[in-house]
Amino acid sequence: MGVTSIINRGLINEGIGDSTAQSVARTTGVVESAMTLNVPSDFTTLQDAMDWIEARVLLAEVTIQIADGTYNMASGEYHHFQHPNYALVNIIGNTSTPSNVTFNCSGDNPKFYVNKGTVLRSLQGIKISGGTHRGIYVNHRSHIYLVSNVEVTGQGSNGLAASTMSSMFCSNVNSYSNTDSGFYCIVQSLIVTAGATSQNNGNFGFDAVQGGRFRLTGSTTVSGNSSGSYNLSLNTLSADGSYIANS
Repeated sequence: MGVTSIINRGLINEGIGDSTAQSVARTTGVVESAMTLNVPSDFTTLQDAMDWIEARVLLAEVTIQIADGTYNMASGEYHHFQHPNYALVNIIGNTSTPSNVTFNCSGDNPKFYVNKGTVLRSLQGIKISGGTHRGIYVNHRSHIYLVSNVEVTGQGSNGLAASTMSSMFCSNVNSYSNTDSGFYCIVQSLIVTAGATSQNNGNFGFDAVQGGRFRLTGSTTVSGNSSGSYNLSLNTLSADGSYIANS
């Protein structure tokens, strides 16, 4: 992808700062040392920054730093992570006040979707609001190393879900007022939490089926969920291999 096409995909400042790492990445297509991409000052949207990353070879960490603001996503729009580069990518909003970086969503797609063997290094400090699907969804042997200081609300399905031998580690994550379960784990997947809240969801707080497993550590707050806090007895292996451990 040439410089012109990158600019046309939303890059505001072709230079992306003036560090040596950034200059090398522009001219060679290889990120050789750590760098930060800023949204919206360098790129108009998160998706524009993702497009830039996918056109390069990453040999070092890249942080996408999202400024405070409300980011409105069109109906059906979503962020789809399906590229080997994301194992070195951190997406960070406001880790002190996640609601200061809010993605307002609509339409029937998972809003942050990690799929087909992709690994995302971290997703931190954002609020995901609205939509008729899931807020954060890892699927088909995919993984998020760290989901931290994140709020997910108003989804038409689960707040967060892992499916088909996928996993994520959640720290200080709040899933509330979603139509289905707050956290959902299915088909030999794993969600580990170190501080999680699941409240006022339309099904369970934590829901493990078909070999899905949770390990809940740290402070766990579960209340007001229509079908109850858990779909299984804690620390008891179900007939289909599902398990919710709270220690």
